[in-house]
Amino acid sequence: MKRFAGLLILAATIVLFASCNGGGGFLSASGTNNEMMVLMDDQSWEGPAGRALFDVLNSNVKAIPQPEANFSILQIEPENFTSTFKMARNIIIPEISSIYSKPKLTADIDKYAVGQVIMTIHAPDTASFVEFVSESKESIIDYFVTKELERTGNWLKRDVPNPVARVQQVFGINIHLPKGLSNVTEYENFYWATNNASRGRQDVVIYQFPYRTEKVFEKDSLIAIRNEVLGKYIKGSFDSQMTTADRVYSPDYRTMVMDGTYRAEMRGLWEMTTDMMGGPFVMHAFVNDNTGMVVVVEAYVYAPEMNKRNLMRNLEATLYTISIPKPQEAVIEG
Repeated sequence: MKRFAGLLILAATIVLFASCNGGGGFLSASGTNNEMMVLMDDQSWEGPAGRALFDVLNSNVKAIPQPEANFSILQIEPENFTSTFKMARNIIIPEISSIYSKPKLTADIDKYAVGQVIMTIHAPDTASFVEFVSESKESIIDYFVTKELERTGNWLKRDVPNPVARVQQVFGINIHLPKGLSNVTEYENFYWATNNASRGRQDVVIYQFPYRTEKVFEKDSLIAIRNEVLGKYIKGSFDSQMTTADRVYSPDYRTMVMDGTYRAEMRGLWEMTTDMMGGPFVMHAFVNDNTGMVVVVEAYVYAPEMNKRNLMRNLEATLYTISIPKPQEAVIEG
């Protein structure tokens, strides 16, 4: 009954969206952020294949103080996959059949709606499906989370079409911040925007320094730099200052290329040194070739006694709006 009620809510959301989109043409994918629809019959869902997939999707979000699942899961029978549910934003379709020689993943983008991602997991039998899904856990999670962040970032650029002018001037980058981050503090080479909310506080910090060596992008170097910079400018009660809670949770680190620019990403937990405050953060660090400066953009939240997955991912999408103008387009301060 609980699952059926969830399906009714999703159907109502999608129907409402469709009725409000009077522009015609291809509709946008709908549903709740970080929600996953699994197209699988009840018997298989309750069996080893379904349990293996559930364990992957229900795994905990990285670098969140309290356990929270990566996705909210809705499972439906294939015969119920009607036109209404085909509008869902994230869909996984398991296909277990002897026609496949080995397990593999395939993905369809925008198949039934704009902004939709459908992943099909192929396997010749249940045993190989279970093994493959378990081994591919990180790939499955990272793929859908990245698509969510890109989707939310694109929505943010439509909602706030103009990049922050002051950030363009000082740092030479384009970035779109959510409308609520209206409280701004500035120091030299340091920009801090926050909604200053009593519940669900969200902050974005941007700082820069000259690029001298690629070692600056190593994990330990980034931790030391953020502790120095944020400890200097972000203060709290009892003479406290912001720092990385790396003894509690060793930050996750990876590198990537976005829009042709190498970025180092680090996510972990922050805390105040002598105060009972803390929460999750994520940073992207990269070189602005127009200025020769390393630019660091951090998003973090403070939301005690609240779930933080959606709050953090919605803010993290800001990092996916960053772009570096071509030299002739760059805004020069002065």
